[in-house]
Amino acid sequence: MKKTLLLIAMTGALLLAVSCSNDDEPKRGDGVATVIYPMINHITKDGGNTVVGIFNTQNKLVLDTVNHKATLELNYNDGQGDKQLVLEDVVATPKRLGFYELSSPTYRSFKGYADFNEQSYRYNFTTTGGLHIISMTPEVFFYKTTTTVTYDDTTKASTTGDVIYQFNITPGTQKTTILVEKIVHTKDLKSFNYITARNVPITVTPTGFAISGTNLSTEAEYISFDFNTGHDAKKTDKYPFKTFNATIDLVNDHLDANFMMGGSATVVASGKTYTE
Repeated sequence: MKKTLLLIAMTGALLLAVSCSNDDEPKRGDGVATVIYPMINHITKDGGNTVVGIFNTQNKLVLDTVNHKATLELNYNDGQGDKQLVLEDVVATPKRLGFYELSSPTYRSFKGYADFNEQSYRYNFTTTGGLHIISMTPEVFFYKTTTTVTYDDTTKASTTGDVIYQFNITPGTQKTTILVEKIVHTKDLKSFNYITARNVPITVTPTGFAISGTNLSTEAEYISFDFNTGHDAKKTDKYPFKTFNATIDLVNDHLDANFMMGGSATVVASGKTYTE
């Protein structure tokens, strides 16, 4: 996974360092993990119907990996100044190795997750002033996806759960880098490790982001299925996104996307961030 996240401080032992006897359950270890990291605040008001904007911020998570508790310092600007919400009673429920669902028994509007594997964090909460805030790491991943590729001769290929979609968002420019991983072009006998398009404009919506671009230059790396050309990874810029449209719904954790890959393949995709 290509990351831009800066991990500023990490102390203690994470649960990743210790194994347990049941591989179906999350690994557990001793100690406390403290992580301070840059994030994006997606802010709406009026019951989530009016967009305020997206802003850079920095939050702090202190996670007790033994007792499954956490403290969070959430920073935001309410339009009148910088504010901080401190939650000291966060329940951290381990769902699998390195992944916690987060909730608060006293601050009922709060919910979120911490994924130490991908260094990905997201928190949803509503302030006393009525702002609905989704605080998230700049990289948005969709792992559980269904992708259908239709070629210009109308043949179709479908894959479930293999293709990964990643969007690296920059609030200052309101642009994103698009990264599509593990997609297969069966007609051209190519398996793409990744296809990347950079500096694609985004629009902030009440539930997340919308992406719409045309004639987007791409960088790609692929392995050929053709035995005559060998199996070494090769680079190419011959598969631009003629069009790329996507809706990223952070509230409901859902992606809908459609795009033209090169001149011979139309791709339709939908999915969620995680498999649970």
